[in-house]
Amino acid sequence: SKHQKHQAFEAELAANSDRIQHVVNMGRNLIDKQQCSGTETAVQDRIENLAKEWESLTNKSSDKSEKLKEANRQRMYTAAVKDLEFWLGEVEHMLETEEYGKDLATVQNLVKKHQLLDADVKAHEDRVRDLNSQADSFIDSGVLDTDAIREKKQSINERYERVQNLTSHRKQRLDEANTLHQFLRDIDDEEAWIKEKKLLVSSDDYGRDLTGVQNLRKKHKRLEAELNSHEPTIQSVQDTGEQLMADSNLMTEDIQQRLQQLAQNWDSLKSLASTRGQKLDESLAYQQFAANVEEEESWITEKQHLLSGDDIGETLAAVQGLLKKHDAFETDFQVHNDRCKEVQKEGDKLISEGNHNSDQIRQRCTGLDDQLQSLKHSANRRKARLIDNSAFLQFLWKTDVVESWIADK
Repeated sequence: SKHQKHQAFEAELAANSDRIQHVVNMGRNLIDKQQCSGTETAVQDRIENLAKEWESLTNKSSDKSEKLKEANRQRMYTAAVKDLEFWLGEVEHMLETEEYGKDLATVQNLVKKHQLLDADVKAHEDRVRDLNSQADSFIDSGVLDTDAIREKKQSINERYERVQNLTSHRKQRLDEANTLHQFLRDIDDEEAWIKEKKLLVSSDDYGRDLTGVQNLRKKHKRLEAELNSHEPTIQSVQDTGEQLMADSNLMTEDIQQRLQQLAQNWDSLKSLASTRGQKLDESLAYQQFAANVEEEESWITEKQHLLSGDDIGETLAAVQGLLKKHDAFETDFQVHNDRCKEVQKEGDKLISEGNHNSDQIRQRCTGLDDQLQSLKHSANRRKARLIDNSAFLQFLWKTDVVESWIADK
């Protein structure tokens, strides 16, 4: 292109600049040292002429460079205007459609497409601003047909503003359609979710042992937490439905009916969950009581077996050791005695609350008390035997000491 050729020419000028300056300096040096054999004036004329022609050449090159830049700027402006007009035409055509989708998937697809279009429109704002700036520059310089440029500028700005308004309007309509279809989808999802949870809370299984009840209760606690955390979602769907009825007459009766049905199902689910939670709590209380009873009975059986042994010590040291162990047992017995009383109190409380296992609770309490009294009786009998044996062995030891002294004497 002409511009590229001229750039090469300017590069050539710049490359030869030092050479020209060198020649001029050489001539001046000759004149200064008077080495021109009397032709100093002729040399001076040659130097001045060379400098003048070099200045003229660089000035013309600079002028041509500016003109080429101006022509290039005009071409770029014209091309940019055509590009922008073509883009405006495409966008205007896309925004003329009245399609807003008949279901959620279609609406959401249209929303995504519109988001891309909206981003494209916003991205062209800088381009329009740049074209306005270029147009104003051409108008100020008066290089081109200023009326035509001014008219084109106004046309582009009006079309761009219209596109912005159409984009905003279509976004609003798509948002409304999306809200409606999202509401219908959400309410279907909530009904399905409630139906699924109702199956869980309608179960008659309350556990057959402590572990079973605890596991069922943990699951139910998680379910209750899930219900609590899900309530804002239900509320949000209901709020959206109320807002839709307030904003529009479309499908008002259908929306109201769906909202009433959702509220009834949600209340029913919470009621079932509450009932099941209460029954699981009762079942857990009974199983916990039974486990505590079994734990104490197991301890009593273990100690009863130990107390029934015949070992009461053959030496004084052995008896003292067994007495210490028995003292430790008595301390332990007191702890378990208190624990048994607490278990029995818990049983009495469950009976007073009307627990359906009241008869079994009474039997377990009576059986536990009988076993505890039996253990206490065995402990007292063993302690008495240990004390008797200790006294007997002490007597033997004392007689041994006396007999040994007599023998010595």
